[in-house]
Amino acid sequence: MLYGLEEKISDFKRIVSEKKLSQSYLFFGDPQIGKFTFAGALVNFLETGEFVPPSKDKPLVDAEFFLPEESGNIGIETVRRFKQFIYQRPFSSSRRTAIFDSAQSLTPEAQNALLKIIEEPPQFALIIFIANEISVFPQTLVSRFAKVYFPRLSQKSLEKYLKENCKLNSSDLSLTAKQSFGRIGRAIQLLEDSSKKKNLADPESLPEYLEEQILFLRKNLLKNSSKLAWLLEREELIKRYNLNPKLQFKAISQKING
Repeated sequence: MLYGLEEKISDFKRIVSEKKLSQSYLFFGDPQIGKFTFAGALVNFLETGEFVPPSKDKPLVDAEFFLPEESGNIGIETVRRFKQFIYQRPFSSSRRTAIFDSAQSLTPEAQNALLKIIEEPPQFALIIFIANEISVFPQTLVSRFAKVYFPRLSQKSLEKYLKENCKLNSSDLSLTAKQSFGRIGRAIQLLEDSSKKKNLADPESLPEYLEEQILFLRKNLLKNSSKLAWLLEREELIKRYNLNPKLQFKAISQKING
């Protein structure tokens, strides 16, 4: 989804046409705001001339996406695959592009191994890191990247998108935009889930609920500091001990609304 990213599309088209594209970029910003989709559209543009997300029916030849492994980390094995890929010359594109999604998941060993390549990449290479924030990376690594920030959309912009693309009455439209916290991916997910009426006992929905509550509390840190501290501690306990989702929903709701 590239809605709200028109200015970035224009900027990158110009950069490519002027042959000023950097060899490494860090796309950062909150989850579900289009970083991964934009990266895919950029490499598709380099290969096909169309600035749209690549089609599943026509996979890209000169781009590869490197994702977290089953452990949740991106380790040395993934870096080895990356090395094999990035040193091959491109066939259909001007660049051989490697995209690391959730790059904050890179282990320290993987970061060190990547640093050597990022310092002196092949001339035809393009390396894109996608992460929520910059501070998770050591300065020695992050200083090698051109940084591109992806902001959240305003509620007004989200409402406009929902009005143009979804069949919603005005109250549902406004509520969905409000609950999305400026994240267009979240808005789409909410619409997809609304028909399913997601079970609160579903473990997959708990992280999303936690994130929403944390973002809500952060809007007024002075007033909500104690609740936020409790919620962040609770989040860590849930991750560490795999606590019962249904009971955690109840406890969090009581704490936040109490």
